[in-house]
Amino acid sequence: MSEWHHKPKHAPADYHLMAPCEDYRGKGGDPIPFPEYTGSGIPLKDHPMMPFDESTLWNVNSRCAACGSGNTLCIYYHLVSGLGTGKDMTIELVCKDCGKYTVDYYVD
Repeated sequence: MSEWHHKPKHAPADYHLMAPCEDYRGKGGDPIPFPEYTGSGIPLKDHPMMPFDESTLWNVNSRCAACGSGNTLCIYYHLVSGLGTGKDMTIELVCKDCGKYTVDYYVD
């Protein structure tokens, strides 16, 4: 499921002042340290958590949900995974063409 916004929904408001991709686990308020990354942005294909296991059913897309551009940067990534609970991943992108923010949620 993809949705777009005019401002960041998951990344901190000052994400643009951060390094391109910082390990943020535990700092976002989640008491359990699942993988959580944020920063000024890197191409999704270059993210440390990519590529995903080939057995996954997720179809991870790096296109802007507002304008369709592939000129995006990943500014937030969070994965919650547990035995018996499955996986829940959130990715937030900023579009370098239109400036909108895309949030994708994947559940397995």
